[in-house]
Amino acid sequence: MSETPDSASDAGNAGLSEQALRSLKNIADDEPVADDDPGLQELRALRAVVPNTHRPGYWIMLDPQQTAQKLLWNGINEVTSILGRLASVPRITESLAVEYERGRWRDGVGSEYFEQPDQINARLDKIMAGATEELLTAQPRKRTKSLLTMALPRDSALLERGCTMRTLYPYSARVGIHEPKWMKEMAKRGAAVRTLSIPFPRMIIIDRRHAFIEDLVVDGSPPHSGWYVTDRAVVEWIAMIYDLYWDRADTWSEPLDHAGNVTNAIQRSILREMVAGWDQKQIANRLQISEKTLSSHLADLRAKLDLKTTYQLMHWWATASDNSSALELRPGEEPPEFPGTTTPAPYS
Repeated sequence: MSETPDSASDAGNAGLSEQALRSLKNIADDEPVADDDPGLQELRALRAVVPNTHRPGYWIMLDPQQTAQKLLWNGINEVTSILGRLASVPRITESLAVEYERGRWRDGVGSEYFEQPDQINARLDKIMAGATEELLTAQPRKRTKSLLTMALPRDSALLERGCTMRTLYPYSARVGIHEPKWMKEMAKRGAAVRTLSIPFPRMIIIDRRHAFIEDLVVDGSPPHSGWYVTDRAVVEWIAMIYDLYWDRADTWSEPLDHAGNVTNAIQRSILREMVAGWDQKQIANRLQISEKTLSSHLADLRAKLDLKTTYQLMHWWATASDNSSALELRPGEEPPEFPGTTTPAPYS
């Protein structure tokens, strides 16, 4: 027969039943009690009686004080367990809240988080298959030959359907191995390609209704994770940022040097990054060029200006006419304005 502390606790809370009292009286009168008697089962659960090993069917009563101590001990253990469970409620709630928020991030009303590149590519392929107007891409990092090979038929099909396409690459893509071939091929098919000598974020915008951007939200996310955004206001804002970068970029066929300037676009970016406090390794990573290429540009400038140290070069740069954002404008071009901000108004 099974005996559990829970059943003993329940009997103790309710007091002895009439059946248990009747069985207890029979035991006290030295009368036999059957094993399946409900009252006996209740007494055994309380540890109040034990079998008489010499006389089958008869029972021996134990000291009530021992039974009481056991009941109290069981009660204390039960209360302790309940208090422990209550104490863990805040920690459980906190863990649930974190995952709940992550779940909301992953599948919100206007955005969806993807952790793996194959997830992003699957969604990207689906959206691009239905594109009807425009594809804007900003690729700040070098792309592998396999990625470019995979993108070529997808992007070509979009152009063949009559969509326009603009692609923004870093300056380093001009001297890469695979990107120049891709740029040349896509330009033949009608795509517009430009390069930018300053850092910019990765963006893919389709029909100005869908956007894929890098993850800046989830701590410790993989390097290729990202967000798929469908909120119309946010997508338009992303497209506007893209256009601002695009206007500052150089077309694929344009020479990068301007007549009469000491520096070219990439050298000006290097010097501006140094003024901002980045070290040479960080600058090379941000501009997607090698440290050797960066050192070569600085050496060329020192030689051109007859300077011996980078510190002297930075001193020259502080007051140089080349240190002007106006050099990044094309002849006759006006500085860009944000749409709808001709008359600035405060946020309400």
